Amino acid sequence: MWSRVSNDFMTDDKPYGAGDFRVHGESVISMKLVKPELTFKPMTQEQLDDPNSKAEFSEEWMNDVHQRANRRAVRILAGQLNSGVSTRFEEPAQQADWWLSPNRNTIYLATGWTDRTQERLPGQRYLPQLTQLFKSTDQGQEWEKLRWPEDQNITFLRFLDPQRGYLIGWGPRVWRTRDGGEHWDELPVPEGARNPENPREQFDLVALGEDNVLRMAFYDHAANTSRIHALPWGEDISQQTFTIPGHTVMDIAANTEGMVFVLTTQGAPYFSLATEEREAPRPSAVWSWNSDTLEQLHEFPPELKGYALHLTPEEGLLFDGVDESSPLGSDVTAVSYDGGGSWKIEDEGRSAQGGYYDTRTGERWRVAGYSLYRREIP
Repeated sequence: MWSRVSNDFMTDDKPYGAGDFRVHGESVISMKLVKPELTFKPMTQEQLDDPNSKAEFSEEWMNDVHQRANRRAVRILAGQLNSGVSTRFEEPAQQADWWLSPNRNTIYLATGWTDRTQERLPGQRYLPQLTQLFKSTDQGQEWEKLRWPEDQNITFLRFLDPQRGYLIGWGPRVWRTRDGGEHWDELPVPEGARNPENPREQFDLVALGEDNVLRMAFYDHAANTSRIHALPWGEDISQQTFTIPGHTVMDIAANTEGMVFVLTTQGAPYFSLATEEREAPRPSAVWSWNSDTLEQLHEFPPELKGYALHLTPEEGLLFDGVDESSPLGSDVTAVSYDGGGSWKIEDEGRSAQGGYYDTRTGERWRVAGYSLYRREIP
């Protein structure tokens, strides 16, 4: 069902990696986090003949894991499938997220960088992070650095269009713009979402539906339930709409009519569990919420771990995950066209180096080695 589109996808950029790419016709654009390129000193024949001899880095900083972390960067690349890509923007970063408009003209990019060579001060839990926000309106040719407090983290970007959107950061905190990033208003977050002991607390999931509603999910450990809050565009305060007991929210998809579908994993968030509890079976499940009733549509076998849920152009549900039953693992999709009652599961082979599903066109893209593949899931 896959067709090979390219045999040398993204090979022009080093170190190799597809990044978070998008394809439109022959055009490609990608946001890629990269590590510094490491090089080694030439070895003499005597060293090559010595089985105990080890290659040495060509520069001293390469021996320091903190120096290597400081040289990580985010890169925006663009070009054509048949002629390769080139770098249009690069900035030091160990963390980044972006939003690309449907017509590919507008890009928002948030970066986070920490000087890993610093030593934490007494009582300091985290090293400070430098946060920056950038915008391009010409497909990444020119960039503007937007006004943004450097000490306020941005983890996720969720936009309706180039003028209207949200930023979500540690705390958690939520900001909204109505004018293309010129001004930002901070909005209240759901009660109980913050952890006084962790200033870098985050939502389990933040999703912007086709109904222009921002939904935020977080796990309430005291009640052993996930709470899902909804914030329609234009409103300032979110409202809790429903809860899912004993499950962690992995993804949310909502159609234009406000029908909500939720992908969950059984149990509390993985890293909040005791070590001995982490190996217990944690099946993935899909639920529906129709503004009145919550219904579990399907539970998958425990070895199938879901991480994304999409609505297809023909109103199907697409489960995106991995099969962990084998040591190497493999990518898996499952599709339902009857509202989640029955599912067709397909093994897509060993885990890809990158890929995505386009909910507008129904195109699914996959990178394996240097090859780019495409298929349709309508």
